[in-house]
Amino acid sequence: MTPESMSPFEEFDEDFRTRLTRAAAGYERAGWSGVLVPHNLHEVDPWVVAAYLGSVTDRLLPLIAVQPSSLPPHTAAAMASAYATLYGRPLHFNLVAGAREDELRSTGDLLGHDERYERLLVYGRVLRGLLAGEEVSEEGPHYRYERFRLEPRPEVLARCLLFVAGSSPAGLRVAKEVADVVITHPAPYPEWERDVLEPLLADGYRGTFGIRIGIIARSDPLEAWRTARDRFPETWRGRQETLLKTLSQSNWSRQLATRAVAEESTPDASKVPDPYWLGAFRNGRASAPFLVGSHEDVGARLGAYLAAGVEHVLLNGSYETDHEDINRAFEVARRNTVRPGRGEENE
Repeated sequence: MTPESMSPFEEFDEDFRTRLTRAAAGYERAGWSGVLVPHNLHEVDPWVVAAYLGSVTDRLLPLIAVQPSSLPPHTAAAMASAYATLYGRPLHFNLVAGAREDELRSTGDLLGHDERYERLLVYGRVLRGLLAGEEVSEEGPHYRYERFRLEPRPEVLARCLLFVAGSSPAGLRVAKEVADVVITHPAPYPEWERDVLEPLLADGYRGTFGIRIGIIARSDPLEAWRTARDRFPETWRGRQETLLKTLSQSNWSRQLATRAVAEESTPDASKVPDPYWLGAFRNGRASAPFLVGSHEDVGARLGAYLAAGVEHVLLNGSYETDHEDINRAFEVARRNTVRPGRGEENE
């Protein structure tokens, strides 16, 4: 993920462009395929960030978060066309219905949870058609198009992928209909398999899967845990914000928050805990679960997701000093994963 332009938790010694440039170069050196560019009202516009990334990288693909309330689908397709024209590369879309209630109220987006996903379904359908070079006609409460076609349309746009985050029934329905990649903030593997993987496959989903997680791995598992707890210490503010998230409209945020509150926050420091950890989420500085421990333990947990069909891993909260250890954990996961003809990508 791109670095924050500003943070309530720390003062940055360098400007945002310097940190963004260094982060992008580090991702390419690590051999990772892309970078998530988030969208919210307190961050730099993701399209400006993506355009800059295209100018300072050779192969990195932005995964841009788009919200229907902020950008109509024909404009998103036109921006992708401009990016492809400039850099000869596709970019990917992370379709987001909108989860922050303060932002939704501030911008007058008063649709209910399921209504936002109904709009997202139409958004994804229109965007997919335009990227594919189709002539689009749509008549509905959210968008109206009459025989609209994207021009110019570089052929590389056929390689753009639509990512959809889905965990609620409404989100999973949209994911099934329009996603190339379903993204989840996963529960531990057995629950993720039961609640996400099996229902989607049983319902006819034929795309691929992705997970959003953080990884802190070291040769010594106790060192990994010391690093994790030092980086994301328990705070009163973080815990109170987590309690509030248990009431969120967002299904994934509510589920993670409920699990984070129940998770033991001060385990025995002399023992190696289970690798699945929500301390970073509980701290308030990360929005996803983490896998923490030795390369072997983290790799074994990763391998379960990869073997089930996860082809994209969106890394949350990583530092450049973590990259080598993260790649080592993935090497362990690949050794334990047999999926002929399929491979995973880090973003």
